[in-house]
Amino acid sequence: MKKMIAPSMTLFAVFCATSAFATGQTLGTQTGQELGVSLSSYKYEEPDFEPGLDVKSDGIKLGADYTSTMAGSTGWFFKFNGRFAYGKVDYTGSGTSSNNPDYYYEVRPLFGKDHEVGNSVWAPYTGFGFRYLNNDSRGETSTGAWGYQRVSRYYYLPIGVTNRFALENSSVLESMIEFDYLIRGQQTSKLSDVSASYPDLENRQDSGYGIKFSSMYRVNDFAIGPYIDYWNINKSDAVVYSAGDSTYIGYEPKNNTVEFGIKASMRF
Repeated sequence: MKKMIAPSMTLFAVFCATSAFATGQTLGTQTGQELGVSLSSYKYEEPDFEPGLDVKSDGIKLGADYTSTMAGSTGWFFKFNGRFAYGKVDYTGSGTSSNNPDYYYEVRPLFGKDHEVGNSVWAPYTGFGFRYLNNDSRGETSTGAWGYQRVSRYYYLPIGVTNRFALENSSVLESMIEFDYLIRGQQTSKLSDVSASYPDLENRQDSGYGIKFSSMYRVNDFAIGPYIDYWNINKSDAVVYSAGDSTYIGYEPKNNTVEFGIKASMRF
């Protein structure tokens, strides 16, 4: 009996030590760089533009992410994250149009601190975010209306937390949820694309928020999993402009954006 129990206890001790070693190696934020790619469904919508008129643009986007991380021995870390996504979207509103180029990029310096809780690590963080979007809907729609380019700029405060939970076989479940508080939004509507008699409009957006969520299954340096990005932006200020002998009021309607998809990344 002693010869059977001793090896069992030895194996159990080795297993515990190995698990603890793996957890210590993989759960804390690590210094390094990470490259990722994504495929997503994207939808922008202005639900309250006019009664009975739902304006939207939707399509598929391909994206790329880059993150550089510096982690200290006390648990503090600093990250720089950049993302670019591009696709062609279909417009529905004042008629329809297809295959309109649409892209955005985001840059985000972030900092936070790891906190060990049991066999997991919680890493709250904050920083600053900037998002730039260009939608090119120039051309004639199915009803004879003319589209134009739109440029959106969001300056926001991200507040989030990442959780890393140890699984079997040295794998890790890494989940992140983030709230993005809109500090300021700026919308440029290039109405001069429609006619030289129209001015380009600048509208300010002071109210809105975003939510980000992802859940990545990580094995060593490779990770894969779903994600979702959501924005909800309230109606902008209104500006008065003239075109010919007519005077108009221009504003950016209340809008929301939903992007969900899958991404894969490699850390090095």
